[in-house]
Amino acid sequence: MAIPGRINLKEEKARATRRRILVAATELFARQGFHKTTVVDIGAAIGMTQGAVFHHFATKEALLLAVVERLSRGLEAYKACLTHPEAGFGPTVRRLVDLMVDHFHREPEATICLATLATEFAGSEDPVVGRIKAAYDGFADAFEAALRGNPNVKDPRAAGIAFIGAVQGIAVQGLLRENDAEARIDQLAEAFLGMLSPW
Repeated sequence: MAIPGRINLKEEKARATRRRILVAATELFARQGFHKTTVVDIGAAIGMTQGAVFHHFATKEALLLAVVERLSRGLEAYKACLTHPEAGFGPTVRRLVDLMVDHFHREPEATICLATLATEFAGSEDPVVGRIKAAYDGFADAFEAALRGNPNVKDPRAAGIAFIGAVQGIAVQGLLRENDAEARIDQLAEAFLGMLSPW
């Protein structure tokens, strides 16, 4: 007879291991891309064998889909900012950028991984393209709804897509220039917001 406490502990340990694999895969996919990253690389990053990784994810493609799902859930916080916009859109944009900067400080690669994967798979027939677009569409839908009726914005949906591209671009530059004292992510974000302020 199984002891319930042991089952929960075993499940909890499996979830923690799965999360470690997802974080490692996210970091490697962001920096090397999906195709150049091997399952051996992912396992080595967290002290596991390839077989141990495959115990949690049947294929590398299954791991890719799990990473995209994890990153999609990360966009929920951005959507939440848009469902309760403050008076005027400027403070909402600031909250979105501040959220990105905070996320970047915690997990820089997670901030850009979806953009890296989108670039790598763009134009292909791979099913992951639909999953990546769906993740972005959730944000674009929320942005569009928040900007609907704003006389200064002619195409709110396109504005949402462009905004997330711009914010991810800031994160890419922050990662690229992580050792550049004059171009830290906080400075880049403030410069971006300052550029928007006249509008």
